Amino acid sequence: MSVGAQSHTEVTGPIIDWLISSASSDLHDEATALAGHLDALHAPRGISHAQFHRCIELFYSRALQLCADFRRSLRSMELPLAAEWTASATQMTESLLRISQGFERVLANASSGAIRTQRRLNETASARALRLLCEQYVIVCQSGREPEDSLWQTANRLYQLSRSEAGAAQAAGSPAETALFTYKRLLGIAALDPRTLSPAELDWAAEYVSRICGQMHVQEDRPPAVDGAWYWINPAATAEPIACNRQSPPESTKLKLIFFTTTALARRAAELLARHEGGRGGPDLEPSEQFPGVLPASLLGRMRERWHTPPKREYPRRRQQYSIEACVGLGAIWCMLRGDKDATAGLISEWDVINESPGGYAIMQIKGPGTGLSAGMAVALRRDPKEAWSICVVRWLRSPVSEQIEMGLQIVSNGAVPVQVGFRMTADRSVSMVEALVLPVLPALRQHQAVLAPSGTYTSRRFSLVSDIDRLYIAQGRLLSLDMQTANVELFQFEIDPYPL
Repeated sequence: MSVGAQSHTEVTGPIIDWLISSASSDLHDEATALAGHLDALHAPRGISHAQFHRCIELFYSRALQLCADFRRSLRSMELPLAAEWTASATQMTESLLRISQGFERVLANASSGAIRTQRRLNETASARALRLLCEQYVIVCQSGREPEDSLWQTANRLYQLSRSEAGAAQAAGSPAETALFTYKRLLGIAALDPRTLSPAELDWAAEYVSRICGQMHVQEDRPPAVDGAWYWINPAATAEPIACNRQSPPESTKLKLIFFTTTALARRAAELLARHEGGRGGPDLEPSEQFPGVLPASLLGRMRERWHTPPKREYPRRRQQYSIEACVGLGAIWCMLRGDKDATAGLISEWDVINESPGGYAIMQIKGPGTGLSAGMAVALRRDPKEAWSICVVRWLRSPVSEQIEMGLQIVSNGAVPVQVGFRMTADRSVSMVEALVLPVLPALRQHQAVLAPSGTYTSRRFSLVSDIDRLYIAQGRLLSLDMQTANVELFQFEIDPYPL
């Protein structure tokens, strides 16, 4: 055996032994081992291009298994993650990016003739690298962090490499094995704005997108009209896809932009929702213990809305820096508004406002009682103890580092009254009273009073409403419209029924 071959074996032997061994049941140990063996693979020692290619393929299979376990574990976690999970998630996502870039190196070696070109190498290597980038994107967002700048640049390069005819003489076995399919999956998830979803909701959404993303349309020519659900990407930049109705694509012909539309995804989601409402949807939209806290029909409705009409920024944001009091969670707000000081002791915390607009706030907390947070929950804010509490809903969450949490809030009311509501009995559910808030009329948002209640409260058109603030008041309400439904709360307008049943 030559000296060069011996050095190859010494380097790759321990790596391959680990790659073909059984995975550890401890995800933190597995993530650390994955990162360590990748360091050894990229060490400046003599590894042949062919051996590097073989190892990267094995890393791909091992990493996919670890991704599935990581995503499953993160489903039930709340932000900010514990320090150990933040560290492991960061280590894991960095490794996924390195493996994806390893596939890029394989493609470069094939292009230079350093390794023998295989049939469909451009297609398979690009598809596998993009699959890992998609997994990285989901895990990064589940853990409340922002994707690295290099993620989108790498994904766009891989997509463009896959379009090359070199090495693609044989068609893929199925559309799902192509780089285009995997690229579409990444784009479909990004269009949902993952920060607005809980970790479990995001994982459910990612699995659903993987089943329908092939119907998306991606093109490199500027469409005749860019209204509706069109997005654009500048492959040379680090930015994620941008909705055309939020920011128009540049007119310069020198930029080779990528365009895609999510209209087909919205149509498929609407079809499944229609079948579900008609009793023909099967088990796809039934709640499952595998996805804690997820109401699939409600979630898919929000996904359809976002794919059909990407939200626009209605108000400019102004940078601010002042302290504000926050009471987090519908139950805590209900007790606080009733004046139950014992029940709310320790639940009112201080946050810093970092920007604001007429429609909401972005607030940040470095340390404090920031656990138990998730997108879609209720938060009450006030700047001064003499002011009324503003009721908000969390639109997005992020946790750039352990113990730091940032929230984007949408204002839904400038005041609230704590009540109890109970909907009429259904065949599979007995009537029960739940704690809720009555929100006053807000001309800019709604023309009727509204109820903010725990998600899943609404079951029929009529409900009972009880208030015992100052005096006992009992009435029957009639639901007019369901305006918002998240994993945590739902908001519906109502009127007092003058002819109660």
